[in-house]
Amino acid sequence: QAAPQIGVPRRRARPFAADAALEGAMSDLSPVSRAGRSVQLGVSRETLTCWEYSSVTLGAGDDDLCESRDAAGGSGGKGNFTVLSAFFGDLDDPENRRDITMEVQAMLLEAIAAQGPGCSVEVPAVTRLWGDPARFRMKRLSVTYEHRWLSDEERQALEGLEHRVTAKAQAALDLDELVSRLGEALRPAAGASSAAAAAAEQAAERAVGSDSDPLGRTSPRWRLLGFQNNDPRTDLRTGRLALECLVYLAERYPDAALRMVREAQAGGVDYPFAVASINVTHHLARFLGLACDGESCAAPRRVLKRFAKLLVAAAASAAGGAAVVDPFAELHVAAMQRLHMAWSARKTEDPGITVMVFEPCMRELVTAVQVFCGSAPLASVAEFRALADGGDDGRSTAAAAAAALGGAAGSVDRANGFVEASSSSSPPKARRTVSGSGAGEESSGGEQYDRLKSSAYQAASSVSKTAGVFGNYLHGILGEAAAAAASVASSVAGGPAACDDEGRGRGGGGAAPATVR
Repeated sequence: QAAPQIGVPRRRARPFAADAALEGAMSDLSPVSRAGRSVQLGVSRETLTCWEYSSVTLGAGDDDLCESRDAAGGSGGKGNFTVLSAFFGDLDDPENRRDITMEVQAMLLEAIAAQGPGCSVEVPAVTRLWGDPARFRMKRLSVTYEHRWLSDEERQALEGLEHRVTAKAQAALDLDELVSRLGEALRPAAGASSAAAAAAEQAAERAVGSDSDPLGRTSPRWRLLGFQNNDPRTDLRTGRLALECLVYLAERYPDAALRMVREAQAGGVDYPFAVASINVTHHLARFLGLACDGESCAAPRRVLKRFAKLLVAAAASAAGGAAVVDPFAELHVAAMQRLHMAWSARKTEDPGITVMVFEPCMRELVTAVQVFCGSAPLASVAEFRALADGGDDGRSTAAAAAAALGGAAGSVDRANGFVEASSSSSPPKARRTVSGSGAGEESSGGEQYDRLKSSAYQAASSVSKTAGVFGNYLHGILGEAAAAAASVASSVAGGPAACDDEGRGRGGGGAAPATVR
């Protein structure tokens, strides 16, 4: 089940069906297509495809691969980067394609041996290297490779954190103990909500207990801490990590926790602290790809690599007898402090807003976490203090968020989604309306115009991609023709030339040295 939500999340418009169909129909004409997925934590699998006379580059456009291969953690580049399959020819017809897996793997190993594990390898789609398994057809090259970019120790650390995310808190054997510790740590804040309302709440305090009494299993005072019900267990519908982070914040930073809880109770700030904390934990886990809710991981691999190293270092320090420091809980503490500061600033600017508009503030926090984690070295948990301090007002731009996401495909769209929902300081754009009997109703004219405009743009883009494919193909044919003519001229002049049985200067299907960047 999802975490309890604060406010009403903004719905995103449904994509135009015709645009989606057009995009799907024309996607195969892209010069280089990329399809990747995560097999398991620390292991990713990707398929690159291009047309003849073009090329694919293993590791191109993915600086995370290069960084993580540079710090392989004891595993050699050969073991971390493996070609699973490679074909050239008519990919839809097994009879007219050639399996070049071994040759491409040899190119990769040769490049790694020459340049080190951080290099990228360009694999050209040309018949002079792979032969011509599909004569008189437009041929394609497809390479599927797997990359193990975490060491075993780092992967185990992230898997342990993932288990804490997915293990239900309500089913935990130590649930009562954790709830009791939380209530004990935050008990001073479970009294009257404000000085102005203290006199009116004295009777209620006498009925439910004063702040010196321990909080029971159910008590109205749990609501003062930001839970939605008298029993806090009803809000703990996510993994146990949400409860652990609350306990960590309350016990390790009691002054800051009590201050935020008391301010959250007051009318000047007024938001459910505990529910907000649960939501922050869920968003952070989703960002790191640890929440199994169907959402893709937004964190680049380099961020996960650095965070996994923090987890390993913390575990080693704890094993050596040092105080236990939880990197994820520390990130949660910093995020809660930044969220509290941002919401307090919004309430100061506009005292009339309520928690119904809390969702944009949460989205701003997620964007700020992305930007911070994408730029920080993450060598120590002490760096999280910079996130808590909030160097700006929390309203990061989409460009900054996209840069923090490593320029991955779709990162700009995700960043735009976060910022669009969070820019409440500017008034919303007015919607077109129709007059007469339909006055006041939403008009679809503007939406239809936008859809047609988007459809025309996608069509032009698809035509451009198609022209690029045929342009590369024509350029390759002319290049081969020129090479053949030069070979014939050389042979006529008395110099023997190495030609195939058709005299076009093509070699066999053997592997050639890799082009290394």
